[in-house]
Amino acid sequence: MDVVYVAGVLGLIGLAVWASTRQNEIFRVAVRGGRATVMRGKVSPGFLSDLREIVRGVQDGTVHAVKRGGEPALVVSTSIDERTAQRLRNAFATHRGSSASTARL
Repeated sequence: MDVVYVAGVLGLIGLAVWASTRQNEIFRVAVRGGRATVMRGKVSPGFLSDLREIVRGVQDGTVHAVKRGGEPALVVSTSIDERTAQRLRNAFATHRGSSASTARL
């Protein structure tokens, strides 16, 4: 019975952490075979157009924006090479209207 209780508590903690991080997410775009698909949120048409052009050579990855300290930050998966990630950061900053911070998963 104790194992079930501990597993349940850990499951609830994991669910709470997952839900809190998802609330900060502005949008999520999945990249599969060079094609970008919006999974959640709203992406500006200009940035989405640039993103689709930039990730044509990417086989698999994710790109999403989150709120950090009130400012949007672009997060890209490690499966996206640094050159492509920098191009995405530049496009994100251009369509945001100011500089954007970024993180790598």
